[in-house]
Amino acid sequence: MRWIREHKLISAIVAVLLILLIIFAVSAAKGGKGNGATGVVNKGVSVISGGLSSVTETIKDNVKGIFSYKSLQRQVSDLQAENDELRKRLAEVSLDREDLEQLEELSQVLNFEYTKKDFDLVSADITSMDGSNWTNVFTIDRGTESGIKPGDAVVNGMGLVGKIQETGKGWSKVVALIDEDSNVSFKLVRDRKQLGIVSGSAGGGISGYMMDAGSTVSEGDILITSGLGIYPEGITIGNVKTVVYNSNTLLKEITVEPAVNFKGLEKVAVIK
Repeated sequence: MRWIREHKLISAIVAVLLILLIIFAVSAAKGGKGNGATGVVNKGVSVISGGLSSVTETIKDNVKGIFSYKSLQRQVSDLQAENDELRKRLAEVSLDREDLEQLEELSQVLNFEYTKKDFDLVSADITSMDGSNWTNVFTIDRGTESGIKPGDAVVNGMGLVGKIQETGKGWSKVVALIDEDSNVSFKLVRDRKQLGIVSGSAGGGISGYMMDAGSTVSEGDILITSGLGIYPEGITIGNVKTVVYNSNTLLKEITVEPAVNFKGLEKVAVIK
């Protein structure tokens, strides 16, 4: 009795089965086919079968759902991989386009209409600035391994940046045009016979003078390298901002707006 109390569900099932067996046995003994007892049994069996079928179908649906979900997961994973690959290719195309644009700018800055000499360009990134003098002296990531040597001119897409001061394997130090120790011989674009000298000045500017007392230099004139000295001919230096006649030297002194934005420098090229 204690076992029956502890296992009520099993006991109930056994009891129902026994009742069904008794009813089936009585029906069989009487030879009655299709009587009420048999109908009850058949109905009971049908209910049980129907329940089992319903449970089976539910299990099948759940299994199908699991496999469909895993298939969907695989599709999402494949699409994500394709998307990542497309992003990578797009980035490579964008990088190639940027390189081409920079090369075009670097070729334009050499003003080939003013010079017939061909140059080899070595593209370089600025890796560090030199302390408080950060706009005047900086380091690039190319050096002797690329054939760079002291005195080589440095440019970007806008114009003359400066010159190589020191170089080693994998690095070079550049002195900018706006440094006070820089001196560049120039000529006017509109009249290449008019020459002068400009140097870097305090505050990151450029100033200089015309070599001919009769010069007609005026505000807005474009200056390019003359080809005298270490800098190749035809590189843009900047635009004349002011012109002042110095009665002591009898020469016209000028201030110049650099073509290059030195505070925004990231990439340059060295002319070999």
